[in-house]
Amino acid sequence: MNTARTISSRQPLPIGAILQQVNWLEMEEVAEEKGKIIALPVTPQEPEKPGLPPAARRDINKQIRRCVKALERNYDLYLGYLELELEDAAARQEAELTDDMKFSLAYYAWQLHHAAS
Repeated sequence: MNTARTISSRQPLPIGAILQQVNWLEMEEVAEEKGKIIALPVTPQEPEKPGLPPAARRDINKQIRRCVKALERNYDLYLGYLELELEDAAARQEAELTDDMKFSLAYYAWQLHHAAS
């Protein structure tokens, strides 16, 4: 069964704004029945103030730096084991880099440190 779904790029309205619109519509209907016109109050919505992004928080930055340093040390260990002529698989295992994702992250952390030097 195929279903169509539309995605709106507009922000969802808070429930209070929806209830106000419903109340205004009811007031308009009652006014039309009585022959009166009611001016709807216009209240601009304040944009939401976003919090600080995670990168701007010092405690998270400190943890990220610590993780990058640990990954960099692991890659240095890996290179040291390769210099001692261990096979690649054994060197990765000794440096705790058997996971491919961790190995890639360690390489990029190591590269980042050496590119800055």
